[in-house]
Amino acid sequence: MAELGFALIGCGGMGRSEARVLRDVPRARLAAVCDVSQGAAIEFGAEMGVSAHTDHREALAREDVGAVMVVTPNGLHTEIVLDAVAAGKHVFCEKPFAFTVAECDRMIAAAEQAGVRLMVGHVLRLLPLFQRVIDVFDSGVLGRPVAAQITRIGWLGDPTARYRLRKELAGGLLYDVTVHEIDLLHRLCGATQSVYALLDNHVQKHVDYEDDAQLLLRFRSGASGHLFASLASPMSASFGTIVGQRGTLRYNHGAGEITYRRVGDGEESITETVTRSDGENGYLRELRSFTEWVLDGKAPLLTAAEGRAAIQVAEAAYRSASTGQPVTIEE
Repeated sequence: MAELGFALIGCGGMGRSEARVLRDVPRARLAAVCDVSQGAAIEFGAEMGVSAHTDHREALAREDVGAVMVVTPNGLHTEIVLDAVAAGKHVFCEKPFAFTVAECDRMIAAAEQAGVRLMVGHVLRLLPLFQRVIDVFDSGVLGRPVAAQITRIGWLGDPTARYRLRKELAGGLLYDVTVHEIDLLHRLCGATQSVYALLDNHVQKHVDYEDDAQLLLRFRSGASGHLFASLASPMSASFGTIVGQRGTLRYNHGAGEITYRRVGDGEESITETVTRSDGENGYLRELRSFTEWVLDGKAPLLTAAEGRAAIQVAEAAYRSASTGQPVTIEE
């Protein structure tokens, strides 16, 4: 039975978590780890029982490595992905794909030319609660989504993750966090046609990017959407409302709950509790899908094109915020 050997590039908290999940993916195995911090690489390599490297090119040269997981600070993705593709390795790249559409296009074109698989990990939509939201709309019971409002607020995050303090590496709120919600809206409403954005830094003055984002979106389907994101709130929340042609759904991620009601059902609503334990681990789903895509040619759950689409909206939002005008997104 064919097996796919992986090298993990980036031994931070997310990289370690995904490498541990990889142990449960059939026909996948971790062959090597890499981090610019020798201590981090050696420590995690010892935990996983694999070789440790500090230069990703050394890991890419290994014959037992057929694929890489790129889980580095966001601003380093493009160079590492291009090096991996040039080495003939398949690539699973964590979100955000890159900071510009041009970078996304370079990576996609390089992968196509090299004949290797390239997936971007947008795990949010694969988590049980969000998968249930998608399933409800895919069933048609609420009709096509026509309007949506999503809020995701909280504090800056783990202060030990120092890359989050610099726009050069994190990219900003839209890339590091809100790209997940953009991807979710694309899955529900389709591609974005235009975006108007307000971006400000009100509280987190020690970072060089926005801690508040308001995005107004128009989708090519005719639907509209609003995103409210903040890194300046000591109260965390993640919730949303999606209005369909035949009904409305509300979700509360923190409470693990969705409620929906169809037009004509009066006051009768359906409420479901959906926790992480109610479905399969989202990280396991995406890594298994990637492995099956490489080994069996099975259609992937996530694509590089979808990763690019989310970056296209984020890039346009920054342009809108700088000009004070809405930005139309080219097809």
